[in-house]
Amino acid sequence: MEVTVFPGWSSELRTFFTGLEQDNSQSYLDTHRDLFRRAVLDPAKALAARLEPRYGRARVFRLRKDARFTDGRSPYHTHLGVQFAGGGAHHYLSVSARELIASVGVFRAGGAWLAAFREAAAGPAGAHLLTIVSALESEGFAVSGQTLKKAPRGWSQDHPHIRLLRHTALTATWRWPAPLWLDDPGAADLITGAWERAAPLSRWLRQHSPLED
Repeated sequence: MEVTVFPGWSSELRTFFTGLEQDNSQSYLDTHRDLFRRAVLDPAKALAARLEPRYGRARVFRLRKDARFTDGRSPYHTHLGVQFAGGGAHHYLSVSARELIASVGVFRAGGAWLAAFREAAAGPAGAHLLTIVSALESEGFAVSGQTLKKAPRGWSQDHPHIRLLRHTALTATWRWPAPLWLDDPGAADLITGAWERAAPLSRWLRQHSPLED
């Protein structure tokens, strides 16, 4: 089996994204397209190919923002995201001029997933999930996701698992500043190490409310 070599992201990635932050335009992207491909996109694709057998099908996101969610003044993201959809939970990474991000969980889901999640979170499995969340936060993960301001319809605000029931998405995220991973192929190990440390969350989601990939 051929092993895909991930060279890491060089300091040229910082050069590209810093420039895009200062000039968020089609003109900048056209002028620096070769730099983007060499310093950002090609390493991301190499990493995606390396990790797909373990974490599922990879999607490398486009830099251009969805026109429905932008005011037009900054049409491009100043980071590149890659999401792996496999086994009922998602694994996500993002690189920018400032940081590397690795996340595990459910980022967006429909009503069927939410119903299954709330049913599980309300009972004994929810107590286990609260323990998982507490342990991840103690380790330094940021546990987040879209939440409702109040209890969802049909649930009491004083439910012992209300923190979970208010979630409509649930993720655990770890961040590293750029000096810790630029110019280092070991960035791949940082990412997979964080994902494995957050594996109790992904296992819970796969067991109780798996996503349909």
